[in-house]
Amino acid sequence: MRSAVIVVKIPEQRRDWRRFTGDVTARTEIDENVVRLGRNVWLVDVHRSPAGLGWLISLCEQHNVSYGILPLADQPQWLPVGFDPKSIREK
Repeated sequence: MRSAVIVVKIPEQRRDWRRFTGDVTARTEIDENVVRLGRNVWLVDVHRSPAGLGWLISLCEQHNVSYGILPLADQPQWLPVGFDPKSIREK
């Protein structure tokens, strides 16, 4: 597995979601190999840094939120649409 997409089911309680995303942001903001693609979707370069995937899974388990992992055999190939996917990283 070269990369992985992890999708997290958003809990019904907004407070639980804010706590989860706060913890995820604090843990992954220093790891450039974890990119938040959407509200509940992250892309992890497992080949360069498997720790990011481990942190995401651990936080899902700690916060008791459901998640799914899509393993990718190769590095994602972004179509040239005029943006760098890392530019959408939350600050």
